[in-house]
Amino acid sequence: MSKAPASSRRSIALLALVFTACNATTHGFSVFLYSALLPQIRLEFDLSYSQAALIAALLQLFYMGASIASGLAAAWISPRNMVRLTIVLSPALLALAVATPWVLPFALCLALVSACAVSNWNAIAALAREVIPASHRSRVLGLASSGAAFAICLNGVLISLLQGISLTQFWLICAGLTLLVTALTLWVLAPLTSTAAPTVPTSLRQVLHQWLQLCVAQPVALHILLLSGCIGAISGPFLNFLSAFATERLGADAQTTGALWTLIGIGGVSGGLILGSLADRWGALRVMGLSISAFALAMLGLIWHPSLGLTWLAAGLFALFYFPAWGLMAAYLGERLNSVQSLQVVSLSMVGYGLASATSNWLCGGLLQVTGQFALVHAWTLCWAAASLVLLWLMAHRQRRESALSQPF
Repeated sequence: MSKAPASSRRSIALLALVFTACNATTHGFSVFLYSALLPQIRLEFDLSYSQAALIAALLQLFYMGASIASGLAAAWISPRNMVRLTIVLSPALLALAVATPWVLPFALCLALVSACAVSNWNAIAALAREVIPASHRSRVLGLASSGAAFAICLNGVLISLLQGISLTQFWLICAGLTLLVTALTLWVLAPLTSTAAPTVPTSLRQVLHQWLQLCVAQPVALHILLLSGCIGAISGPFLNFLSAFATERLGADAQTTGALWTLIGIGGVSGGLILGSLADRWGALRVMGLSISAFALAMLGLIWHPSLGLTWLAAGLFALFYFPAWGLMAAYLGERLNSVQSLQVVSLSMVGYGLASATSNWLCGGLLQVTGQFALVHAWTLCWAAASLVLLWLMAHRQRRESALSQPF
């Protein structure tokens, strides 16, 4: 199992399971679970909406800060050890979050789990380059990045099944599930051998210089950063105002909006299975281009004729491309950069995504407040989908040109 080209189907399947489970539990039981249980959390700690929003902002701040930190730490900590460290810390932090009746330790522990989530994913994206054969890498990473969609479905199931128990009991159950994933992760990663370690820089300044040089010298790094920002500009407003559009503009009830989010979870899982397999055959850029094009057409239809049917279609197509996209981008990077460079670019891309998403939410929220027109939010989303397609075309054009230049005369 230590040599990717000779890995058996069973070994690859185990690694895919571990990567997906890590992403589902670390993301699912931090950022997503906080949103899903916000009414119960406010009641438990007697929080105002502004205080609850401050905790949400803290989670995002730790998420982006840890993404940068994990990219810097890649110079000293191998991807395998970073996966181990972050998944081991997660169940302990989840249990500590509800160990006291006070909100400050709860918020801090949850923010640290959020930091573990992004660091864990960044390390997985780099580790896959070392342990997954190139022929299966898009499939495995596409599925693993869809762990967030699994998390949405899992949270819905847990909330439905565990009605009537206290918030503390619920969180301890989540910590227990994460502990099971931790044990599985340590068992599966134990036989893997480390690849040759990169030259260790002598100072943080040298690491920052190497990071800057990577972004300048490698066009693929800049392309992925820009593409991540485009996806953030799409996903932020689309997800943030989806329920409001369905209820206020189309008159949907709570059951319908809940079903929309279930569809997003199922669509993300399906996308991870389907798009990853297609990317291994057709290439990541083509698959992302086709899936974003389908979503853009659905958004164009929604602007032209707002209806519940087109909303369902747009939500499903969004999930189909959004969740696997992170895995496909990581696989694309893995073909062109070494594991440490991949981790550094992925860590920066998550920060770019977060900033673009937050900025887009703020701008679209202001537009909606002034005009009350959801069509402007949808037009914003469509414009950034178009920008993503242009960028993907430029990346594909550059790839074809590089392939042509590398061919012998």
